[in-house]
Amino acid sequence: MLQIFKSFSTELKFYLLMNALFSFGGVLSGVFQSVFLWKLDKTYSLLAYYSLYWSIAIIFCFGLCGWLARKTSPMITMRLGFVFYLITYLIMLIFHDTLSEHIMLLGFSNGLAMSLYYVGMHLAVLDLTTNDNRDQFLYVQGILFTIGGVIGPVLSGIIISQLDGMLGYYVVFIGTCLFFFLSFLTSLKVKGKPITAKSYFWDVIKNPSKEWKRMYKVMFADGIVSGVYGTFLITMITFKVAGGELSLGVYNMAAELIAIVTFYLLAKFSNPKYRLAIYAIGSVSIFLSSILLSILPVLLSLIIFGIVSPLAHNMVTTSMSAMIYEAIEKDPEYKVKRLDYIIIREIPLGVGRIIGVFLFLAMRKYFDFDLLLPVSFSLFPIIYVLMIPTLYFIWRKSKKGSMGSYNEM
Repeated sequence: MLQIFKSFSTELKFYLLMNALFSFGGVLSGVFQSVFLWKLDKTYSLLAYYSLYWSIAIIFCFGLCGWLARKTSPMITMRLGFVFYLITYLIMLIFHDTLSEHIMLLGFSNGLAMSLYYVGMHLAVLDLTTNDNRDQFLYVQGILFTIGGVIGPVLSGIIISQLDGMLGYYVVFIGTCLFFFLSFLTSLKVKGKPITAKSYFWDVIKNPSKEWKRMYKVMFADGIVSGVYGTFLITMITFKVAGGELSLGVYNMAAELIAIVTFYLLAKFSNPKYRLAIYAIGSVSIFLSSILLSILPVLLSLIIFGIVSPLAHNMVTTSMSAMIYEAIEKDPEYKVKRLDYIIIREIPLGVGRIIGVFLFLAMRKYFDFDLLLPVSFSLFPIIYVLMIPTLYFIWRKSKKGSMGSYNEM
């Protein structure tokens, strides 16, 4: 692993450090942000609407952030992303008890922050890595992200448990703001690469790479899952079974330790030709472990889920990200069109998130409060499994071609 890290450029190392600081700030509050919002109304509606608002904001803001990246640079948008993430947590600190009345403001602030950050992040990954080393980079980045996740949740859990009322949450949110500021300072060491001022948006819409065109339905399906399952369902069911903030923090610390080991192994043995197989194993594992925890919400099931989920989730998300980046690179002119691909990616992904939230809200009519969480938690991951055949037909190898080449459907 150390040899892999040494092989990266100095700029890439600063990029990893910047994101490691950002990740630590995020994990300090990330797990508990959902619990904080849930405590404001003791239903899942506020969480769902928060997810809905930031999903809508991303669809509207991503194009504007892409325009800003052209006028300035992708790294400037990324730095502004850190600023607006900080503003998002300041909104929670300012309004605290009345935050439910300003949930739209919170959601749109978070959506803008995500748009600014991810425009810069996606372009940095494309510019600083190649298809051959991208899997290794993504896994190494995952390790650095996860190291902070080992300490952050349990530290936050202790702080929240030891302080009365919601005071612990406010202290944790302040800590998050501090690390976001440090991320901003570190980002000054990363220049990135300039991008063309000309937009190829409509050209990409009309004539994308063939692989990219087929990935639309995959990105849409991924949005359905990430908009609900990845946003708050995991946190809420683990919080319910673990039984409190401190227990949730300890659980997440253990899960992150497992994730570090899995990232190391995946980085060591990663290879583009194994992406689909890794994704398939991960998606089935997420689905089965989610069903187990839904049917048997006991400590043993939580432990099994805590072992399986970090490994499986990393396998799914990293493999899918690498496929998306490769689909962009299939376009011979991707270097000048890469920003447009990144902007367009958010359309099916964002629509999927919105559909996922509406599906969850609709489920409230058919399941009582006690059943809503376990039923939705077990149903949404099946979408990952259903995507396996689609990904196979997109990325299957040509029997006649050389290794690494792909056939049409």
